[in-house]
Amino acid sequence: MNLFDGDDSDFEATIGQLTAPDAGARRVALLSLADTGIPEGEPYAISALTDPDAGVREAAALALEAYSGRPVVAALVDALEDLTPAVRTAAAESLAVQKPPEGNDLLVARVGHSSPEVRAAVLRALVERRVPEALQPALAALHDPVVEVRRVAATVLGWLHDPAAAPGLIEAGRDPDAELRRIAVGALVFDRANSAAINSIIITTADPIWQVRETAAEALGKIGQVAGSDALIAAMADDYWQVRVQAARALGRIGARDAVPVLGAALNHPLSNLRREAASALGTIGDSAARPFLLAHQDDPDPDVRKLVRWALSVITP
Repeated sequence: MNLFDGDDSDFEATIGQLTAPDAGARRVALLSLADTGIPEGEPYAISALTDPDAGVREAAALALEAYSGRPVVAALVDALEDLTPAVRTAAAESLAVQKPPEGNDLLVARVGHSSPEVRAAVLRALVERRVPEALQPALAALHDPVVEVRRVAATVLGWLHDPAAAPGLIEAGRDPDAELRRIAVGALVFDRANSAAINSIIITTADPIWQVRETAAEALGKIGQVAGSDALIAAMADDYWQVRVQAARALGRIGARDAVPVLGAALNHPLSNLRREAASALGTIGDSAARPFLLAHQDDPDPDVRKLVRWALSVITP
């Protein structure tokens, strides 16, 4: 429901509803402000964060997603300490979608807050902002006693792309929490020149949790260095097809000629996804040793596999 259709009288009527005795009317007015996003509505939405009704405060926090600037960030950060969980959640959601830099220092300052919920929320809001000043607080948060805070801290560090984050992420790759290990190994991709980071990813291809192994295989493909070929070849025998698919894709990306036999063998796998990745990888590698494997699978039952097999044969010199 939108009470404001573009003229001053409608706007004044909407603002008037913000002081209505009925909380429902106040919530509707805030939703109208959120729909329009007109600058004049910002101070009213901020003020509504102190409304006695929790539903109104929640609507105000959601409405502020349409606005940006330091006063908005300051108000939303304060709302992270609201006594009502729904209000805190709404404030965190609005902060997470705001990208302008105004107020970044306010977020960084709250990373060490006493409440783990606030710590996680401000870190989540910092993820895509890439604030250099968040480096040290995020590194410290990797040792937070609350696992969700550690997970978001690792995500922040991955987005920063700062080599100084690598040691912390390598350590996080040994954390007892599997999801944190998965995030950390994925975040290390940015540091392609760091042999310690690459070695950490290679080690993680043997992690006991398959989702972590899958991310490690994918990361080695993105890094694109042959140093990980042995680990990826071993991953082609993983119990989980998801890991094998990422390993096959990565072997193609790094051009691992010594992987031709295992990729050729993967053309016999019952899962068409894996056969597709194997055929694509063999074509990308371009080694003539792959031709016998490919020739034997020109009539694969899957049309996409057949197409990739024939493409691979066309690019490999006999």
